[in-house]
Formats: sequence, C-alpha cells, structure tokens
Amino acid sequence: MKKLRITIIASVLITLLTASQGCQKEDTTFSGAKVVSETNLRQGFTDVYTYNANGDVAQINNSSGDVVLFTYNGDTVSRQTLSQGTVVSSAIVYLLGGDKYTDTSYGLYQSQNSSSSYIYDGNGQLTRQTNYSYGNVTTTNNYTLTAKNVTTLLSTTSGTQTRYEYSYTTTTNTIGVQNFGMGFMGVGSLYLPQTRVKLNQNGDTLEVLTYRYGLDDNSQVTLKTSYNAAGVLVDSIAYSY
Repeated sequence: MKKLRITIIASVLITLLTASQGCQKEDTTFSGAKVVSETNLRQGFTDVYTYNANGDVAQINNSSGDVVLFTYNGDTVSRQTLSQGTVVSSAIVYLLGGDKYTDTSYGLYQSQNSSSSYIYDGNGQLTRQTNYSYGNVTTTNNYTLTAKNVTTLLSTTSGTQTRYEYSYTTTTNTIGVQNFGMGFMGVGSLYLPQTRVKLNQNGDTLEVLTYRYGLDDNSQVTLKTSYNAAGVLVDSIAYSY
C-alpha cells in the first residue's frame, strides 16, 4: 500500500498523545488538533482520516483506493489494510498495557511472522522499540528524550548502528501520532523538529535534513517541507484539519 501514517517511530519521531476510551487523560501541553487530510505533494497521493466518537482513528482512505480500518476492543487495537478497499492485504494487532500504550504488536497474513515490543518512560514516551522476524531480533531502536523531545535515535540492525540526532523549533507539534488519533502508540515529541542528522557507527555524517513549516492562524502545521544539505527539496506534505 502507498505510504500511510501508521507508526512514524522509526523516522522523525514527532508523536503526541490523544485521548481514547479507557486511556490516560490527554497531556494538555500537547496539541489535540485532528488532521483530516495529509497530501504528499511530490508523490501526488492523499490520505483522508475519519475518527470515532472518542477521537481515535477509525479509517484512513488513500487516493489510490486502498483503505485502512481500525477496530478497538478493550486493550486490543486491530488495523487492517484493504487493497482497493476490498481485499485484506495485511493486518496488525496492537496489545495495550496497563498505561493503555502498546506493549507488543504482531502481524497477520503476509506479516504473520513479524512482531514488535515497546518500552515507554514515565511520560508515556517511547524509549525502546524492538522488531522481530520469526522470533529473532531484526532491529532495535533506542530513543533519548530531552524536555519531551526525542534528541537521539540509535537504530541497530544486524549489528550495524545508525544514529539520528534531532534539533527542534519552539513550535508545538500538531502533526504527531495523537493528531492522527493513534494515542495508543504513546506520547512523543512536544515540538516540531528543525533538523535531523544521520550518522553511521563511525560517526560519519550520511545525511542532513532541514525542516520548514507553514502554519495557519491557529499555529497548526499546514505544510511541512524537508531539504537536504544542498538545499534541494526532499519532501513536501500538506495538512488540513
């Protein structure tokens, strides 16, 4: 399926908390705005989000015709992807812990041998995610947070480490996971990232991205663009609320 915002945890972690039935109360220092649509202006596709009465994401419609459906049953969240809105192509089940954040997740159908585990800090922010295939660790992501913002991500795959370092604006993030009704993934960065530097395990810089934002009158992000070190546009995404 084309790109859909499900778990941005492995890239720029700008996730926030949303209230949902049975979950912790929303942290009022984070934005509670809900994104209605997200359009990738370079690739030309749009995701449209529908929410249930609790503010949790219920459905995502992609302009390709693909659909993602979410169902909530106690401490379980299920996600199904329907190719062209009819045939189930993949599914993920999220099992929530006592804090109502995802402790583990596992795939079904084509992804039935994939799973992940998650650890959060006292603020409900992700500090570690471990991915498995056939029960064996494939990738481990360790997050360092400073003042409710992820400042470092250390990703290890097959013994090879990649480090991501982030700097931030002072603008409240309105395009995080909670803004897409996915508060079951925890609480993430408070502010919008300004830069991301990617380094290999020897400390060599592999990539530098700079982010720029357009805001509406409510200080909500309506446009997010990213540029490489040469100033070339890498990505451009528009949002509506």
